[in-house]
Amino acid sequence: MDGNTKGGIYECAIADALYKKGYSLFFYKKENSRLEIDIIIQKDGKIAPIEIKGENNRAKSLTALVKSKKDIPYGYKFTDGNIGVSDSGIITLPLYMAAFI
Repeated sequence: MDGNTKGGIYECAIADALYKKGYSLFFYKKENSRLEIDIIIQKDGKIAPIEIKGENNRAKSLTALVKSKKDIPYGYKFTDGNIGVSDSGIITLPLYMAAFI
């Protein structure tokens, strides 16, 4: 299975887990741009953007959004990989941890 196929399956699984936890799910696509965020939730009164990746690669849209919006302190990136936190406020988590946010 390639990254695009896995990514789509992972997106559905993460959305399902978040929905079952009671989150309202939103999508963001900036007009006239390639910037898009897979899922947006509200957590602890703050906007929390979420990117889901089929491969453990960079989340350019998520990084750009967190850097440009001062009222979005962090974002989540779910991937088939390990835990990590970047200097730009991106929290990388393994896929199974969606049930714990």
